[in-house]
Amino acid sequence: MKLWRFLAPHMLGFTARTVSQAVVDKLRGAPSRPVQVADYVARHASPGDPQDVLRTIDRFARTERWLMNVGPDKGPLIQELAKRLPEAARVLEIGAYCGYSSIMLASTLGPGAHVTSIEIDEDAVRSSRANVEVAGLSDRVDFVHGPSTEMIETLEGRFDLVFLDHWKDLYKQDLQRIEQRGLIGPGSIVVADNVGDLFDPREYLDYVRSCGHYDSEHREATIEYTDLPDAVEISVYRG
Repeated sequence: MKLWRFLAPHMLGFTARTVSQAVVDKLRGAPSRPVQVADYVARHASPGDPQDVLRTIDRFARTERWLMNVGPDKGPLIQELAKRLPEAARVLEIGAYCGYSSIMLASTLGPGAHVTSIEIDEDAVRSSRANVEVAGLSDRVDFVHGPSTEMIETLEGRFDLVFLDHWKDLYKQDLQRIEQRGLIGPGSIVVADNVGDLFDPREYLDYVRSCGHYDSEHREATIEYTDLPDAVEISVYRG
């Protein structure tokens, strides 16, 4: 990802706001953003109500601090794809952050499905687990703490949906690891968030569109909690 892109004229308002929030948190000695979210959810969300937990996280992102989870604008697309999956679907998420998409997927899929989420940041793992517990979905979601490149090697079985939402530079190589380990099969859906031009996604998009293993669809979207352009790539694995 090219950080200079965040200094483009149309990005300056967003960049200034997010940087100023980070500076204020640093000066105050505030905990990490995922920890702040988990505390907010614990104080404001209705236990056992996944939709209220999601609404509470959205409210935090709009009124307190910007968050980089998938958000409510792209959320319906994720739910649309989840509804195509079998009743006992297995989902692999890479990049948990605060557990938002884990909650969204697990609550959409229902009790027979399961979400495995890989996250490298320890605060994010703890906070995601806490938010999922408030949502009443702990029995449907497992969090794996560690680097995606290593944790993929520990997984077994096949996944019906893979959701990529971590470091953009790792999308291609992690997807190739997933393929090599046989973790997806014909019909598995791979969703890559944040593949708008801002994130310089050409390497990943060139791969899924030209390697011959996928049928891909590009969906225009916006960066979470903004009106800035972004996109999602949906790729169905041919095998």
